[in-house]
Amino acid sequence: MRTPKKKILALLFLIAIFFVLFLNSRSISSPARARFTDTSSVFLKAVRSIASYPKRFIPFASLRDENRALREKINLLSRKLEEAKGLNDENERLKGLINFRKEIPYTTIPAEIIGRDPSNWSGSLIIDKGLDNGVKENRAVISTKGLVGRTLEVGRHSAKILLITDPNSKVGVVIQRNRQGGILAGRPDGKCKMIYITLDSDVAPGDKVVTAGVGSIFPKDILVGEVVAIEKEPGRLYKNAIVRTAAELSGAEEVLCIR
Repeated sequence: MRTPKKKILALLFLIAIFFVLFLNSRSISSPARARFTDTSSVFLKAVRSIASYPKRFIPFASLRDENRALREKINLLSRKLEEAKGLNDENERLKGLINFRKEIPYTTIPAEIIGRDPSNWSGSLIIDKGLDNGVKENRAVISTKGLVGRTLEVGRHSAKILLITDPNSKVGVVIQRNRQGGILAGRPDGKCKMIYITLDSDVAPGDKVVTAGVGSIFPKDILVGEVVAIEKEPGRLYKNAIVRTAAELSGAEEVLCIR
């Protein structure tokens, strides 16, 4: 049984056919057809509008669904691209770490940084290697860029690293160019200060600072950083140099522990 809506559409369709046949009839004079055309134009426009209503809206509904699906695919591909970029960056870092290990004259243990010590956030890191992996206490820790710090507390499967920027850290260092010696101390601002430099030393910004190799913790000539400024306090017999670390301590993800 037809619904009222379908009956109305069928009736309108029949009326439209009648108008078309009437307008094409040759038995009716042209003036009469013209008057009839003027009179019926409003009705014909209405019929055309009603007939085209579904065509205007149904395609848009399907386009909306297709557009939504395409946006989801774009978002998925964007996420996969970012994941692939992250994996590629990690792969490049690890390749660099492997090649670096082959070049240096030390036996090292690669470790991943898994956190920072909550009791001393800016001055220490936690790594995922410990005694069971051969990590020992008071051993130098380096990256492909330079000195990072030393192992402070070592457990079976993890260890804490004291960074060279920690105020409690002290490292014997020399200016690479003239072998002028001093002590590298950490600062709260993330830089280091080389202290006890003689007043007649020609140390200058841009000079490289390396480990002196004094003691059993830090091997000789590991790059520490670069001098960025010189300080002299009135009445002191020594001057100091502000040193920017070579290793990116805040963004490091992997390190090497020297045995």
